[in-house]
Amino acid sequence: MDAITNPFQACIKIFLKPSLVFDTINQKDNWSWIPFLFSMAFVFIPVFWYFNFVDFDWYVDFVINASAGDLSPAEQDNMRALMNQSVLMYGSLTFIVIYQLGINALLAIYLHLATKSDENNLNGFTDWYGFTWWVTLPSVISFIASVLVIAFAASNQISLAAVNPLALSYWLGLDDTSDWFGITNMVRPDFFLSLYLIAVGVSRWTSFESKKVYAVTLTPFAIIFTLWTLLLIF
Repeated sequence: MDAITNPFQACIKIFLKPSLVFDTINQKDNWSWIPFLFSMAFVFIPVFWYFNFVDFDWYVDFVINASAGDLSPAEQDNMRALMNQSVLMYGSLTFIVIYQLGINALLAIYLHLATKSDENNLNGFTDWYGFTWWVTLPSVISFIASVLVIAFAASNQISLAAVNPLALSYWLGLDDTSDWFGITNMVRPDFFLSLYLIAVGVSRWTSFESKKVYAVTLTPFAIIFTLWTLLLIF
């Protein structure tokens, strides 16, 4: 079995030998900073590039027509005046950072609480928080797809939804003004790969049997998707 000697190597091996990576990082301190930085870059760069690439006047018209098409021309003009490119870009980037930090923190709290029943598990919240950044690394798949879309776009009049071509929202033709965009935008190949990595990690860090491992892994996401869908329907 090949030894993993540094966190950069572990970031690659997580896709090839995840069990070995989780065994290794369970014995290491401060390695999770590297996947954290990578994961943030994977969501940060496409959004930053998009707002510096898109025809902003077209983008403003697109958003207003999609979300406020029933308003009077004067009201639409007021909305246009409030939509500043820098404000929207940095606002989006700030939201992304806060959202990712918060989501991973909630997942870490859940995993910490869900695995406390295992007497052999000595990992605390901070360990699980570091763990979450390793299972977020599959976002590199969507990152590559987004970068390719922007790099090879025939026009700079492209919606933000089109920059995520692997998401279910893209294939359903939904844009970011749709009520269903949020939930369908989460359904991507990297999401399912992250679920798999969570299951592998929990199985390596605990003595849980397979059924409990998958129950721990899938339960929060099943609840979130079910409640979210019901809220959208009703």
